[in-house]
Amino acid sequence: MYYQVNPYFRSPVPTRQNKNKVKVYGEGSVSVQPDQATVTLGVITENKNLQQAQQINATETTNVINAILGSGIPRENIQTSEFRIDIDYDYQDGQQVFRGYRITNLLTITIDQFANVGEIVDIAVDNGANTVRNIDMTVSNQERFYQQALVKAIKNAQEKALLIADTLGVSINEIPSDLKEITSTSPEQPRPFVLGVSTEKVTTTPIEAGQFKITALVEANFQY
Repeated sequence: MYYQVNPYFRSPVPTRQNKNKVKVYGEGSVSVQPDQATVTLGVITENKNLQQAQQINATETTNVINAILGSGIPRENIQTSEFRIDIDYDYQDGQQVFRGYRITNLLTITIDQFANVGEIVDIAVDNGANTVRNIDMTVSNQERFYQQALVKAIKNAQEKALLIADTLGVSINEIPSDLKEITSTSPEQPRPFVLGVSTEKVTTTPIEAGQFKITALVEANFQY
């Protein structure tokens, strides 16, 4: 059923529409200790003979993979992330002089238990790995922590709007008329990790987890 408003009818009580609004941004974050990691490591081989370089690199990379598998890491958590062959030159009197070939074979290893990261790195190095590029720390079930950050962001926006209203001396609706989610999680950048290969193992390589910051940002409009 539809109703048509009588154009000649005037309400005895004038109605006031709140068209004034204030836009604020709310931010919330949660700090969580990483519980997972991906490690990029591998074997770099240099040799003047390409076939020999390939054979040596293949053998040592296979040894690294088998050792990591033997430590309990499942095969699906080991992935080849880079394989390349480069030609190295020396420069003598402005001339390029062939020095040899360099083969790089990198593996990305996903480690579900963060406490095992240092041990896995040591196992790889003990079995032939001679480069560790980075350790990327992550948090499992990030969505749960992001939701906590999002709640904080919304409350932060409300607090800002109320503060502005109080300063202006106006009454404001605490429920936003518009609410837009701007960001999701803000993962940390992979940390470069340089490892000196020692011939004598003294202790497990220490890896510090630090804190992983998960941030949410919202844009909100409040009417007053």
